Amino acid sequence: MILPLPYLNFYRNIKGRYDLMMFLCKWDTDYRKDLIVTLLAFMLFFYSICTWNTIYDLIAMSVEAGIIMVQLGGEMSILPADYRPSHGGVTYSVQPSTHIACDELSYLMSAVYPAPVEQQLGFENPIRGHGFCKESPLASAILDDTLMLRNTVPYRIDEDETNYIRSRHQLRYIAIRIANKKQHTTNGCKLAMHDMADALYGERAVTLRKSYYFDALLTAEAFRSRIFRNNIKGEKEVYTDLTTYFPVTEEKIDGHLGVRFKPDFYKDVSGHIGITTLLVTENRRVVMLHQGSTKAIGSHTVGLGGSGSMSYSDLELAGSANDLRASLAYGMARELCEETGMEKWFEDVRRNTMVIGFFRWIDRCGKPEFVGITRAEDVPFSKDRAIDGDEVVKYDEIPVTLNTLTDFHRVLAWVRDNNVNVALSSLMALHRMAVIATYASPGATDEQRLLHRRMSEFLFGSLAYLDKTVAKPYSLENERHPQRALL
Repeated sequence: MILPLPYLNFYRNIKGRYDLMMFLCKWDTDYRKDLIVTLLAFMLFFYSICTWNTIYDLIAMSVEAGIIMVQLGGEMSILPADYRPSHGGVTYSVQPSTHIACDELSYLMSAVYPAPVEQQLGFENPIRGHGFCKESPLASAILDDTLMLRNTVPYRIDEDETNYIRSRHQLRYIAIRIANKKQHTTNGCKLAMHDMADALYGERAVTLRKSYYFDALLTAEAFRSRIFRNNIKGEKEVYTDLTTYFPVTEEKIDGHLGVRFKPDFYKDVSGHIGITTLLVTENRRVVMLHQGSTKAIGSHTVGLGGSGSMSYSDLELAGSANDLRASLAYGMARELCEETGMEKWFEDVRRNTMVIGFFRWIDRCGKPEFVGITRAEDVPFSKDRAIDGDEVVKYDEIPVTLNTLTDFHRVLAWVRDNNVNVALSSLMALHRMAVIATYASPGATDEQRLLHRRMSEFLFGSLAYLDKTVAKPYSLENERHPQRALL
């Protein structure tokens, strides 16, 4: 039985508060002490009610009630005062920042350089300065090609646990986020990448680990944010800037002072794996799924397919035989089916999903994101106008019919010309397909031609790659005038 949305959100928020209580009990000894004192006071209070016999019992009940009121405060919260989103008449709020505070200087997040080992792999921001999205990626076509061509991508599991709490301000941040009743707040068990991207390129196994959604809030989300408060005059002011914990180091780069990710920055953040698949519908068009307000990340944006994060259970459920790509494809299919309400078609969607690339999400502390593509075939996404009505509230298609891979350039041009507020992960999946579309050009390598042929066969059939249209090397300038890319 599926609960109506208001009841579902009520359950999520109750469970979110319970999850927060258990999370803090595990990692914060001060909170654990306060909670035990509160629970003992409640126990004594109810014991005094049950055994009330004399006036002295009434005095004892008054003392116990006083202890409870002191512990809960005027907000009637089991959180310590330092963590509460509202305390003493002062309210707190959070807001993502576009800058990083580092050594008393401020740097744009979009200007962060990749870690040294990933810069050697060709990581860069391929959409910088082109106005596609307010957030920024770091990606490498060389790595993406290798990821698609490897026979398998083996992995190993790191069993260690990490306490990511470095400041009480992180706990105030997470409390504010959970107090927002419009967003999902439960502490799901996630799969994290505890490694640098060179593991995807080389022969060694990728290190993975179990992580939790609250770990991501404490790090990848908190470290990109500032906390504001309304003072006693009602004026909004900056309370603390958590971007000082952003995992970068300051150095001279090309003669100028800049910041780049630390060589082992993945140790400072949870790194839970994001997954996004680009959906080509049965009409051979790219879908547009409009995200509602209940989605904690990416609300009010447009997704071009399913998007979310890897659950730790996806590894086992995928039956991947130690191939990370198989697990990723499983997770992508699961997210797409959940957001469109098409769970009964899951096996078809899974068979028709392919992993095509990887990028780092700069604004979320270099969060690892994998992108893929799904062909609908007989799954009636467009016929049913498939949405779940919860995270996704509206279904559309981009009015460009895909007959060859070069048509992805036209799709990208349409997105830009119409100022569609596309989520960064979906934009990077579309960008990757535009890059693959150029792999039939005269200057392409044998491996690139192989990828072009495989993708053409995957989407359009065995003869599609014989299309004689030759694309020039991909450039974002072609998106202003997509016909240039076909000359």
